[in-house]
Amino acid sequence: MREKLVLLFVVFLFILSPLVFSQSKETGAIIGTINDEENSPLPGVEVILSSENLMGDRSMMSDSNGHYRFPALPPGLYTVTAKLQGFATTIRENIRVTTTVRLTVDMAMKLSTIEEEITVIAVSPTVDVKTSETASVTLTDEILRAMPTSGFVPGLVNMAPGVNDGVAYGSSDSTGIAYQIDGVDVSDPEGGSAWSFLDYNIIEEAKIMGVGLNAEYGAFTGVIFNTITKSGGNKFEGHAEFIYQDNKKGFWTSENNQDYIEDFPDLASPTSGLLDTSFHLGGPIVKDKTWFFMGAQWYVSREKAAGFLDPDGRVYKQPRFIAKITSQLSSNFSLMAYIEYDGYFGRNRRGGATHPTEDTCVRQPSDEWLGNFNMTTILSPNTFLDIKGSYFTGYYYLLTQTDDENITAVWSTEDWRWYDNTNWQYWADRKRGQVNASLSHYAEDFIQGNHDFKFGLEFEYGWAHSWFSYTGNIEGIGSNVYLYDYYGYLYAYQYEGYDWDNGYTRTELFIQDAWSITDNVTLNLGGRYSMMRGHEKNVSGTLYSANRFAPRLGFAWDIFSDHTTVLKGHYGQYTEAMYTGIYYQLNSSPGSWQDYVGYYHDGDNWIEDWRDEHYQVTLADNIKHPYMDQFTVAIERELFKDASLAVSFIYRSWKNMMGTYETLAQYEEMTVSDPLNSDTYTVYNLPDVEHQYVQANIKKGDPYIPEDLYRTYRGLQVTFTKRFSNRWQLIASYNLSETKGTMDNGFGDDIGWHGKDNPNNWINSEGNATYDPTHMLKLQGSYVFPLDIHFSAYFSYITGDTWTRRARYSLDQGRQYIFTEPRGSRRYPDKMSLDLRLEKTFTLADKYRVGFMMDIFNVFNDDTITDWGTTAGRTWNPDDPNAPGPDGHDVYGIVKPRGIRFGIRLFF
Repeated sequence: MREKLVLLFVVFLFILSPLVFSQSKETGAIIGTINDEENSPLPGVEVILSSENLMGDRSMMSDSNGHYRFPALPPGLYTVTAKLQGFATTIRENIRVTTTVRLTVDMAMKLSTIEEEITVIAVSPTVDVKTSETASVTLTDEILRAMPTSGFVPGLVNMAPGVNDGVAYGSSDSTGIAYQIDGVDVSDPEGGSAWSFLDYNIIEEAKIMGVGLNAEYGAFTGVIFNTITKSGGNKFEGHAEFIYQDNKKGFWTSENNQDYIEDFPDLASPTSGLLDTSFHLGGPIVKDKTWFFMGAQWYVSREKAAGFLDPDGRVYKQPRFIAKITSQLSSNFSLMAYIEYDGYFGRNRRGGATHPTEDTCVRQPSDEWLGNFNMTTILSPNTFLDIKGSYFTGYYYLLTQTDDENITAVWSTEDWRWYDNTNWQYWADRKRGQVNASLSHYAEDFIQGNHDFKFGLEFEYGWAHSWFSYTGNIEGIGSNVYLYDYYGYLYAYQYEGYDWDNGYTRTELFIQDAWSITDNVTLNLGGRYSMMRGHEKNVSGTLYSANRFAPRLGFAWDIFSDHTTVLKGHYGQYTEAMYTGIYYQLNSSPGSWQDYVGYYHDGDNWIEDWRDEHYQVTLADNIKHPYMDQFTVAIERELFKDASLAVSFIYRSWKNMMGTYETLAQYEEMTVSDPLNSDTYTVYNLPDVEHQYVQANIKKGDPYIPEDLYRTYRGLQVTFTKRFSNRWQLIASYNLSETKGTMDNGFGDDIGWHGKDNPNNWINSEGNATYDPTHMLKLQGSYVFPLDIHFSAYFSYITGDTWTRRARYSLDQGRQYIFTEPRGSRRYPDKMSLDLRLEKTFTLADKYRVGFMMDIFNVFNDDTITDWGTTAGRTWNPDDPNAPGPDGHDVYGIVKPRGIRFGIRLFF
């Protein structure tokens, strides 16, 4: 009944309005008012919009209040021209439009008895005074082309304020970020990680946003990372690029393991190597009617983690290709479509300190095909319809590199290393399709004030097929087994694996209204209704079903009515995206799960020690879909030409997070001692009993659930943005934040991948999350010196991730790890990095530009530790538990040392 009522409410609002938002995920907008010198509105003014990004000029007449608006504009520089008989023609130039932003450009026209043209030298607006969106960052083409980066497109999200290691504003790793291309989500349908790996040089603009967003934006609880692909133009333009870095030590890569090599002689410095060759061409098929863009890339990366002994490291060969058509079939109808391919073929995955040799790694064959389209129809100056969609299909497999899955992998506790083979293999096939449609309308003087209405529908289908099994063969046990050498005592673990074949649908409706009550106060009101359905192949019916309504309420106050200073506030709920991983534990078809079996060797034979049988997990009757509550308040100010400053306070709280509890288990309390001191702890032992698990939004009072499940984020963000002009650009940001709770923000935590059914997991579980950077400072900018010498830099200082001392105990249910102190009590060292680029550009024959580049990464050759052992009873010094080395921790990883990269690129 509730679902029908909400649907009727949305339809009612749609009919009630005279039924686009001026902007969308992949476009922006320019609006404004034409006045005379006495500040009276001028109706009937011909307003012309021109740009190299448009197929021909757009024009309209100002209305009775002097208002004009140009919706659905691709990112780029624009010029607005106003013409009216008896007045001097007025021109505003260099208006920078970015995605999702609606810029207000007012113009004053002077009386004139002669033909006269006035170009207004005015500050191009940098602040959007109409939306509640804040703390967003746009990486324009100028920034993307200038910055020294790895060229890995999903990694660009970490350049944004509030984002580190793929975690945004306290969100869960992976599921928190929605990876989008041209406004459509292309994340992995199983767990939300990045799936499509584009050619870096086909990106026109990247936008990272997630704070204060209106109802148009859904299916995320961290940020949206949207990349806009390049299009052609009315003139032929091309680009060729070659970048190279050798992964050999010496000139190309420095050593930064001097502090650890004596204690860990096998912990060689990590290295990086790269070969990147690409070519791109765009231009007109029919001028002002049809453009094309195409590109090809051959990208080979070599990354060697600390401690990996193979000289080549992890090697990936990555071919990529795109072909795109953009067509304006009429002045009011445009169509875009492209097809993209990216391959990802690697070896030595898993290589590192615990997998030191090639035979313990896996090889990865994988590729993907992606298709995307967008259709926009401008029905009138006030109304337009937008339909977009995408579909991808691909796979990635992680297979034994020895080409013999019967070779048994060995884990040795003498040096905590793997030997002989990888102990598992994995196969993953994916498909995902999505169609979004929205109708937008501007209604002037409707009820009270002016309204930008937008109504939309999204439909998505996702499918994920995943297989997993152990490798190895031991006589007396059989296949799918690896060996565990515990200081000379032999154990074996067998797992034939799982086979999950799941699909889902997500249907969402949204309505929103930017209600300009006055010229300087806008209310952003809306809501989003989500319907998620999950199913399993060969099982009839719906496996998972959830509906929810998410309100979005915000305001924007143009304080001085001059479009330079805006105060924003917002409250919104953001529903988690749909993933097959949400209900993977419910798989029930034959072969979906196999038992874990443990063995020990008595000197003559292998004896079965324990068997962890898979028990079917049922779904709680009142299951609710996870979401995030968000409160924000911000003030943004245009400081000077092309520069703005924003200060934002952000509070987030995650709700309805998932886990499991057990209804039949009877745990017994046991007292154990700390391996490092005389402290004692109470742990929970579980004798061999029947099990029955329930997946739910677990809460205090459920079986063996002693606390409520929660996580909160509080943050203060300051961002200074200077877009490129007068030879320089800069994005500077500082974040002060805290993320804490009883649920961590690791991979898939919010959707139940790390269940809380075991009461040992609740010991000291409250505290700071793993990804909790107290301080985060980022500076990225560039300057063009005389003689076309470009200098760019990216600097970051980020508080280290937290870690917690653990102890391990052998109980009836197997090895159990517990926190011996509150979660997040300790931290890894802070991370500081500086990357530089120097480029000299030559102009040849007035139409060719050649650039010679040198990049230097980790200029200071920092050696910060990123990973070490955290379990007591290994190598540990209780007097100095933060010290690495034989009296402290085993060191597993350090940051990459200083590296040098050279490149050449040609623009024509």
